[in-house]
Amino acid sequence: MSTDTQRRLAAIVLADVAGYSRMMGLDEDGTLAALKAHRNAVDPFVFNAGGHIVKTTGDGMLIEFSSALAAVQASLDVQREMARRNATLPDERRMRFRIGIHVGEIIADDGDIFGDTVNIAARLQEVAEPGGISISQAARDGVHQRIEAPLIDLGPQELKNIVAPVVVWRVDMGGTQTDALQAAAATTSGERAAVAVLPFDNMSADPDQDYFADGISEDIIALLSRTPGIRVIARNSTFSYKGQAKDVRLIAAELDARYILEGSVRRSGQQVRITAQLIDASNGQHIWAERFDRKLDDIFEVQDEITGNIVARIAPEVLRSEFRRLKERSPEQLSAWELHLRALACLHQATEAGFLQGEALCRQALELDPSHASSWRLLSQHQYQLFVYGFRKGSAETWNALAEQAGRAMRLDPADPIIAAFLADTLSWTGKWDEALAQSARVVSDYPLLMHGHHTRGNAQFLAGEHVAAIASFEIGLRMGPSSPDNYQFQTLTAFAHYCLGNYGAALSWAEEALRAVPIFTQALGMRAAALGQLGQTDDAARAAERFLEVFPEITATRHCRNFRWRRQADIDHYRDGLVKAGLPE
Repeated sequence: MSTDTQRRLAAIVLADVAGYSRMMGLDEDGTLAALKAHRNAVDPFVFNAGGHIVKTTGDGMLIEFSSALAAVQASLDVQREMARRNATLPDERRMRFRIGIHVGEIIADDGDIFGDTVNIAARLQEVAEPGGISISQAARDGVHQRIEAPLIDLGPQELKNIVAPVVVWRVDMGGTQTDALQAAAATTSGERAAVAVLPFDNMSADPDQDYFADGISEDIIALLSRTPGIRVIARNSTFSYKGQAKDVRLIAAELDARYILEGSVRRSGQQVRITAQLIDASNGQHIWAERFDRKLDDIFEVQDEITGNIVARIAPEVLRSEFRRLKERSPEQLSAWELHLRALACLHQATEAGFLQGEALCRQALELDPSHASSWRLLSQHQYQLFVYGFRKGSAETWNALAEQAGRAMRLDPADPIIAAFLADTLSWTGKWDEALAQSARVVSDYPLLMHGHHTRGNAQFLAGEHVAAIASFEIGLRMGPSSPDNYQFQTLTAFAHYCLGNYGAALSWAEEALRAVPIFTQALGMRAAALGQLGQTDDAARAAERFLEVFPEITATRHCRNFRWRRQADIDHYRDGLVKAGLPE
């Protein structure tokens, strides 16, 4: 063992997918794509509870928590979310995690953990029911009367390769998926808004490490400031609180912020631990927290990675809260910036009424401030969605008008990376695919931590026919921002890329993932039908086509594809063929 070996108490969680090998044998691409999609949805529950994913092995995860309560609560959240996601799937496509939890001393060495505690958690996972949680007596003692779910005593159990019997408790999930769905639906979030990033505390023995802690804070401020719709308090204001032990609610009042992000850095040799937490300043409650343990092989690379992760996690939460806050106010009371935010919320409704309302709000914002660059960009986005959904007929003139609006936004604010990314999108829409590839490559190069830049890159690659590269770009973006409200679009584009490569099972999985978020998204409805058509699943394909026609009664395969701006006509024909096979009118 290395000299960095440590012993500590921890709550250990082992999870795997019941029947995963069978599912892989039936459909490798579709099963892998579905697992990735599920992980994108459930990993935030682990991180928000302070969990650290030590490693993954195929369908399995080894996770460390600081307490049994955090481990069990996160596992409950994961199982409830999986029950919700599985509820709409046929039985053979449902993924059910088995989870085992034990508390005890572990040995940490070279980024991995060992010991009887890990072994017992693994055996508890093996005896757990699919979709269930089994915990040891030690874990039970840490959560008794502290969680709502009942605990059922299964008595001492002989576990494989464990010397002494282990008392096993089953966490009662409620018995049915309906109960789990109701529990998940009961979860709500409080109102939140603008962000103040306080200087991260240096918890290391070496005061010279202040530069690293300050660098993390400064990078978060810089990157968060580039996120459209989020107000970020300037560095000069927040750094005046460095070293002060002051109530965050008072700091928030002084800075006019409703979000406070604070954290700490602890470095020992080549190991660093960074924690970050988001606080609702109205009540002082923690609403998000995460811990990062890294080796400092490249200090700047680690700094960039952690900064990007933190911003990607908190930005969607702030935006969703802003949407809720502004929804109750009359448009006549709003500034151009606030009108822009409300229009952004309309974009995520993914309905004709939402796009039309967003278009009107953008025009109202531009009447107040004709130089508001982000509103010019968002105006084009609403109009683009009206074309893509088929609510409005596109033409060469309308596509060029969108490009002109994007160019105007770029001239007004050439330093905005979101506008630079949007310009790449409009170049693709107008058939300038090589220029779009070059522009999107510049965005990723200049802003590697910007989630939207990777999605823009993937979009340009897909439309230009570079499907393998597009899938890789979308995976990076989805991994950086697993809770972004725009993800349904990029999940659908991932499905299209797989479809064009002939990976129909994977295409179907990604399309279904998008439809869970937005059940009427045109492209995802079409992709589900086309993938089923190509898979030869006649009955399911017919039902998918019927659902498509329910949402869009006058749709035909030709009409659906007419606004596609793809470089390869063969890809469009391939997609249209799948729609017709599913039963959509030609």
